[in-house]
Order: sequence, then C-alpha cells, then structure tokens
Amino acid sequence: MKNLVESLKEVHFQVKIIELGGLRLVVKEYGREPGVLKWAFIKASTLPFQMYPFEMSPFNRLAREVKAFKSLRGFMTPRVILVDYRNILLVREFVNGSNDPQILDQRVGELGLALSVVHNQGFSLGDSKVDNIVFNPETEKWFIIDGEQVVESATPQTMIWDLLLFLSSYLLLTIERSPRKLLDFRRRMLLFLNSYLENISVRKDLSNAVRTSQVKLISSLMLPYPYSRVFLETIRASSS
Repeated sequence: MKNLVESLKEVHFQVKIIELGGLRLVVKEYGREPGVLKWAFIKASTLPFQMYPFEMSPFNRLAREVKAFKSLRGFMTPRVILVDYRNILLVREFVNGSNDPQILDQRVGELGLALSVVHNQGFSLGDSKVDNIVFNPETEKWFIIDGEQVVESATPQTMIWDLLLFLSSYLLLTIERSPRKLLDFRRRMLLFLNSYLENISVRKDLSNAVRTSQVKLISSLMLPYPYSRVFLETIRASSS
C-alpha cells in the first residue's frame, strides 16, 4: 500500500498559484492529465477493497470540491473566488499555512476532533493525507485545502479510510523526518484516535466495521504492525 500513499503525495501539476491585485490565489484545472491519471491509478488500486467511492471525472471532482469548501464543518476551508464549469477550473484564496511536523505533533488531537466533526456531519474526505491539511498561525485553525474527493454519504468504511490514510501519511512523514520519532508515534496515534472516538457518533458501527476481513486486510496494508493492531483494537474497544 505504500505505492498508493506515495501516489497521493505527488505534486498536482493541475494546481498553480498566481498573484492578482496583491492577492495570492490558487487556480486548479481538473481536466489536466496528471490529476486524471492519479485518480485512475488510485481507484484501480483500491477497487478490490471497495472502501471509498473515488471520482475520476474532472467535472464531478470540481463539483465535489466546490460543495466541500462551502459546506464542511470541523476544518476551515478556503474561500472560493470563481468556478468555471465550462473549462472545469476553480479559483480560490491561497491559505497561508503549513503542515509543519512539529505543529502536527503538538496538535494532532485537534485533528482527530476536527475529523470527527466532518464525519458526524455526514461527510468523508477521501484524500485525508497530511499534505492536504494546513495550520494557519494567524487564526490558529486547521484548513482542508483539497476537497475533490469529499462525499456527503459517509459510511463506516469511508470513515475508516479517512483515518487510515491520515495515519499512513503521518507515519511516512515521521519516518522521513527522523526514524527516532517512531518511538513516540504510538502515543501520538492514540491521541489522534482517542480525540476522534470521544466525539464520533457512530462508535458502535465503526467497532463492527473493524472486525471485518476487508478492514483488517487494508489496515495491515496501510499501517505496518504493530500500528495496524493498535488501530483495530482501539476502535474495537471504543464501543464497549
């Protein structure tokens, strides 16, 4: 599963930053080939698990992102400036922020809480890797800056996918930064999960879902042992 997570980290050639009248804006073109190929690969890779309804159509990805930026709660979202459905592009405000590992480590519990709000609202993110979540120091808020795979029909499986992808990308970031940080990863992982589980309204459904062979398999592929076991056991025990 590392190839899948790595593919989700690739730079989007469909995104560029421009300055207009002293404002920094982000222009996203959904029909550009790199974005289409990326989601085609990811959908094919995850098809056997049927964990998430990924969208390949550029028009539908644009529609998902517009709705996400206007409707999501829990995380802040960029202000949409322009939507061009004919050319399948979006212009939004640039969010001044970062996903600095030190900030992430210190505030990872906030992210668990924010994701639970998203899920309680009935949404799932789909592309919940850490690269798509930035902290704005001026507002001290977390922003979601990519919503093209957000769906408004969250299920226990799509919620678990969001949790797994976030933790997988967080683990890879930890390894890249300093392998010694792995000594503390279990504690930070539990802080994230417990903050999420304390607020989520469907703990019993999630607990039942992690008992299935489907979730057990994809957990073992996305999180190495013993983190996969900790993930499953923590969610399983949350409804007791």
